[in-house]
Amino acid sequence: MHATDEYYNKINRVVLKILGLWPYEQSYFGRIQKVFFVSIFSTFIFVQLLLFITTQYDTNLLLKILSFVLPVLFCFIKYCIFIIRRDSVKQMLKYNRDNWKLVKDKLEIGIIEKYSYIARLLSIILMGLCCFAIITFTILQFLPLIFDIILPLNESRSCRLIFITEYFVNQEKYIYAIFLHHILAISVAIIAFCNVSSTFLMYVLHTCALLNIASYRIENAIEWNMLAISSPAREYLLYRRIVHAVTIHRRAIEFINFITSEFTVLFAILIVIGVSSLSLNLLQFLQLITLTNNITEIVVFAFMICLHLVYMFIANYAGQKITDHGIKLFHAIYNGKWYMTPLHTQKMLLFIMQKGTIYVNIGIFTASLEGFATLVNAAISYFTVIHSTRQ
Repeated sequence: MHATDEYYNKINRVVLKILGLWPYEQSYFGRIQKVFFVSIFSTFIFVQLLLFITTQYDTNLLLKILSFVLPVLFCFIKYCIFIIRRDSVKQMLKYNRDNWKLVKDKLEIGIIEKYSYIARLLSIILMGLCCFAIITFTILQFLPLIFDIILPLNESRSCRLIFITEYFVNQEKYIYAIFLHHILAISVAIIAFCNVSSTFLMYVLHTCALLNIASYRIENAIEWNMLAISSPAREYLLYRRIVHAVTIHRRAIEFINFITSEFTVLFAILIVIGVSSLSLNLLQFLQLITLTNNITEIVVFAFMICLHLVYMFIANYAGQKITDHGIKLFHAIYNGKWYMTPLHTQKMLLFIMQKGTIYVNIGIFTASLEGFATLVNAAISYFTVIHSTRQ
């Protein structure tokens, strides 16, 4: 791996190794890691669904359990993406490494390093938010015990689980073991969610860097001082410069097309689960603020709703940025000195303009700010329908 690229991707690589998701990790210990984390996810979802066996069926209970299960299932699928598509992840890393070798100019290296720095900064921020979310969840879970120490009463406050689960044991007797399972499962879910998301963001920013370099090459391909060069030499120089721009632009298109083609089905599943989860969490939040006074659960559902919205916005904003960088390349060609080039070169530039705009398509859905509005609108619509049927 390119030394600079390795520096900027170090955080993601380390966390992926901890989670057992690093595609080049083929050791026996790595397999044990995968089995361990998959078991944590599976058992945590399973003990929530077991409530339907021991508890009389109720629609409110179903919706409440699903409002917790779907976010965990979302994170579980996020985790499994790098297991199911290990070869694709490895190929993306190879794309990333090879693209670094294409840039030689100092300004171009500066462009790709700038975007890599942003990706590294986002990884640090996301890992910081991971720690904050895990600590917050732990505090909320142990809040009664904390109050017993700070503001003791005549009797101990009862500990209530945020996630409703069934272990077929005396929960009061094994409360700390259950707490440990919950905290471990949520910690793994949050870390996997943030790290896999930051890894894809790194690839998106890398694609934006390639498109920006292509725009830079186009803008500097045609200069006024080239008129002083004789015709054959000028045409050859123009041709070489534009070919360099086309090469890096083609790499960007291949990179984003590879990502969308390899992960379309899994991304589509995540979209369905994400929209459904947001709708149910909105429903639970509304019921809590209108019918109960449980501050802990209100805070939990408010946090989960914010997390859904922030994630949807960032994911769609990333797709919008790729489209914007493609449009920037279009304008770079349109506003350039294309009229100074030979006719066959102008035709080549026209072809680049036609291919310039890039859309991140996931099936019939396009990741963009408009796509974010569509997802939120769909979630609110489903929430409204479910809420109206419960009146």
